[in-house]
Amino acid sequence: MSIFVQLVGWFSLPVLAVLAGILIWRRIPKEFPHFFNYVAANELVGLLRLWAYHAGPYVYAVTYWISDVLIAVLAFLATYELFVKRLFPRFSSIRLYQFLFPLATVVITLIVVPAALETHRSLILKTTIHVFGILRVATLIFFVALMVFMGRQWTRYEFGIASGLVVEASALLATSTVWPHRIFRQHFLDELPEIAFDIGCVIWLITFLKPEKPAPVAVVPVSPGVLQEARKWEETLKGSLTRKKDVD
Repeated sequence: MSIFVQLVGWFSLPVLAVLAGILIWRRIPKEFPHFFNYVAANELVGLLRLWAYHAGPYVYAVTYWISDVLIAVLAFLATYELFVKRLFPRFSSIRLYQFLFPLATVVITLIVVPAALETHRSLILKTTIHVFGILRVATLIFFVALMVFMGRQWTRYEFGIASGLVVEASALLATSTVWPHRIFRQHFLDELPEIAFDIGCVIWLITFLKPEKPAPVAVVPVSPGVLQEARKWEETLKGSLTRKKDVD
C-alpha cells in the first residue's frame, strides 16, 4: 500500500476518536444514539481492520467485508434517525417507512455475510453493498429535497450530520456508477469513498466542536388592550390586598 492510500485509509481513526469523545462530552448519544453508534463502530472497525491488515491478506479481506456489513447497517440507521425519526417524525406512521430500514438491514446481513466468507462470491458481495449504497443515496436525496421543498429549518447539529452523510454517500454513488467498468477506473476513484468519509469525519468534528445554540424563543406581541386589562386586574388585586391589610 502506498503512503497516500495508508494516509487516506487510517486518517479517520484519530478524528473519530476525538469526535466520539466530544459527542460523549456534549451528551449527544441521548439526542442522536444511532449516529453515535455509527461513529463509535467506525472507530472500532478501523482498529480491527488495522489489526487484520497485519494478520494477512485473507484475514484482512474477510474482516473488511464483514465489518462493511455492520457499517452499512449503522449508516442506514443513522439516516433513518436523522430524517424519519427527527426531521419528519410523521413519516414513521407510514407502514412503508416503518419496515423499510429494518428490512434493509436484515437483507444486507443475510446476503452479504455468507458471501464475505467465500472468495468466489466477492462479486455478489460487492454488488450487493453498492446496490444498498445507492438506495441510501436515494433516501438522502429524497429527504434533503423534501426539506428544501417544505422550507424546513435545520439545526446546526442536524445540518452537520446530514452534510457528512451526503458527502460520504455521494462518493459511494460515484464509485458505484463507475465500478462495473473496472477497466476505466483510476486509482483516485478507488480511494474516493475513503476520502469522502475522511471529509465527512472532519465535517462532523467541526460541527460538534461548539455547543449548539438553543432555538430563539419567539416573542409574541401583546396588544394594548390586553396590557390595559392586565393593569386593571393588577390595580384591583393591589386594592384588595390593601383593604385586607387595613382590616387586619
